[in-house]
Amino acid sequence: MIMKIKNILTCLAAIGFTGMISSCSEEILDITPLTNNTANDFYKSEDQVNQGVLAIYNSWLPVPVSSNWYLSEVRSDNTHEIEGGAQRDYKEVGTFTASSQTAAFQTAWTQLYSVVYRSNVVLSKIEGFEFARVSQFKAEARFFRALAYFDLVRYWGDVPLVDKVLSIVEAKNALRAPSADIYKFIVDDLIFASENLPTTYAVTDKGRATKYAAKALLGRVYLTMAGYPLKQTDKLALAKKELADVMAVGTTLFPAPALYKDLFTIANKNKYHIFEVQYISGGKGLGSSLPSEMAFQFPSQWSSFTGGFEGEVEPALLASYARTDARKAATLDSGYVDTKTGATSGRVQFTKFLEKGDASVTSRSDYARNFPIIRYADVLLMYAEILNEEAATPPVQAVQLLNQVRTNAKVATITPATKDAMRLALENERRWEFAGEGLRWFDLVRTERAIPVMNEFIKSHDIPLANGVTKRDLLFPVPLGEMLINPGFWKQNEGY
Repeated sequence: MIMKIKNILTCLAAIGFTGMISSCSEEILDITPLTNNTANDFYKSEDQVNQGVLAIYNSWLPVPVSSNWYLSEVRSDNTHEIEGGAQRDYKEVGTFTASSQTAAFQTAWTQLYSVVYRSNVVLSKIEGFEFARVSQFKAEARFFRALAYFDLVRYWGDVPLVDKVLSIVEAKNALRAPSADIYKFIVDDLIFASENLPTTYAVTDKGRATKYAAKALLGRVYLTMAGYPLKQTDKLALAKKELADVMAVGTTLFPAPALYKDLFTIANKNKYHIFEVQYISGGKGLGSSLPSEMAFQFPSQWSSFTGGFEGEVEPALLASYARTDARKAATLDSGYVDTKTGATSGRVQFTKFLEKGDASVTSRSDYARNFPIIRYADVLLMYAEILNEEAATPPVQAVQLLNQVRTNAKVATITPATKDAMRLALENERRWEFAGEGLRWFDLVRTERAIPVMNEFIKSHDIPLANGVTKRDLLFPVPLGEMLINPGFWKQNEGY
């Protein structure tokens, strides 16, 4: 599919389609409707609608950096921003000193609403077509729209709910919908997606969203709704059902590799994960910058291009891995010796998405490893969490699922004796398993562990916060650029 996207982008650029997202300050969502002529001239056939759908996939390419890394992973206790370097957005995010003027917020907001916009364009233009893949294309658009809103609502709470292409006037007057309404919208989109997406694809379309990607994501959404801030505990049963459906085909469609590190290699793209963002190197404009954003510097034998993160993996995370844990070496490196220059470094860096020595990389934004949005291990651990919440003591199956993940990582099995011990075991396991993938912050927030964990973190690093981490910090401020489009129309998030 990634090669198809490359060809499609060339076509779309020729007619101005890839320029449909505007940064004009007058537009509340940074989205500009296609002119009627452009849209009407383009969506004339099944192939053109398919190109529009694949353009939605393309719009997600920068999101793992702007969202999963800078707003989630950096916000958590998995990274430590080293003092003394240049002031960066990620330092403000990671030390809880960010404001509505922090550029990283505007970047993520704009990119996520760009996904929403492209999805809405496809949904508006597909009406009236009767070819066989109409329902699939609608489902793919709604899957991505739900994925974008899931990030938006967790970062900002109440956000504009846009289910159609808006005029500039409509966009300027769009209200922030209550977060509960946003979640309902996400659920509706994912239910439709789960009912209309294929279970698998032909080789030429590998990498597209499937029924099980929608179900796994829906399970994660329900689990989030059961936690903070909605605390709709009735959603646990709904999450359990969706995750059980994925587990019923898990060993067939999502087998575990012999080695944990093989989950992420270029050779194993679309082999183990339930859904992943597709990247390709070679100067095609479809590469990933994530390895460079996550690291400070690479030795020449790893890559010809430098990193840019003035921080490191949190020392406590590094120390917490068991000696035999295969995830440690597959996720991070604790220093290097450059084989050409002899330069050394002891800084701990995330290298989970760096294919060391890949000669096809042409720039620091051209790496080829895919980024997983949801993995089968996540399904197992979420299901184990639900089982534990349903019982007074850890059920046998919950412990078995936890240990299935540990065994795959070459770590000894454990048997938590109490419900709280199991909660902590699952929290730790998720941290080790998904480090660098942008799940840690969201896990801490939904389980109401963010405030105590992060206050301990800032204390250990002497980060000067007068009031510590508080409820205010569980949401980000709405970007200033959005607030100024229609001054006084929106109320800023509490405390900002």
